[in-house]
Amino acid sequence: MTKRRRNKISGQFSAHLVEMVESPAWRVASLSCRRVLDRVEIEHAHHGGNDNGKLPVTFNQFHEYGIHRHSIAPGIREAEALGFLVVTVNGRAGNAEHRTPNLFRLTYRDAEGMPGDGTHEWRRITTAEEAEQIADAARKNKPAKKTKSQCRKMPVTGADNRHRNDKSPVPETITTGMAKTITTSISRVDTTTQTPREARPLGSAVASGAASDNRRDRVEARIASQLGADGYDVLQSLSDSDLQNFIEMEQRGQLDSTALAEMRLKSLRGRKEAAA
Repeated sequence: MTKRRRNKISGQFSAHLVEMVESPAWRVASLSCRRVLDRVEIEHAHHGGNDNGKLPVTFNQFHEYGIHRHSIAPGIREAEALGFLVVTVNGRAGNAEHRTPNLFRLTYRDAEGMPGDGTHEWRRITTAEEAEQIADAARKNKPAKKTKSQCRKMPVTGADNRHRNDKSPVPETITTGMAKTITTSISRVDTTTQTPREARPLGSAVASGAASDNRRDRVEARIASQLGADGYDVLQSLSDSDLQNFIEMEQRGQLDSTALAEMRLKSLRGRKEAAA
């Protein structure tokens, strides 16, 4: 009589090397990072274990899986930095017909054109301290936004413009008057006594900096740093209304130790409700 196998699994599964689960990179990975990897693994399974490197997962699919909207991008960056994930093609936002998702490759799964069972970049991280620094930096550092080119430019009115109609000359007095009006409207000062750069209000630079510091992602990063290593996990488990309240408290300078303790308590309740 043969013994019945006890390690039989009745459905699809996603195996992990014990070496990877014990690695420093895996142990410091945040909840958002783990959920990002889980969702990409699900997509890999939906593709029959194929197409690694061409796995599309949309922003909404990550959100539907349970990742807070503000934690999706930091989670992807962290998974990449820790060596578990590679974004092979960057998606594009826009209207429905032009929008495309990111394409992903799991480094601990085999992929077409690559030898072995994966590239395993996570092995490069050898200590927990190094892993924590890499993960924290990846969550906080947003990539620089691309500047849009100015496609609508003022037409050239000089002699080199081939569209200029020399048969319709413009009176010199009108041109002079327009130039003075435009210069005055930009600088708001008398150009004979002060240059536009000198006339720029000093407070504008300060106001711009203050607005930048109050951006939601920057405020969340400051709160997470005050909470500690699990800061982003705490924020993710809060409800949208609670998170907004704490963000407003931080902006008013009222986020003290009592408020941080209350935040952790609400986070714990949220996790228990989600697990129930």
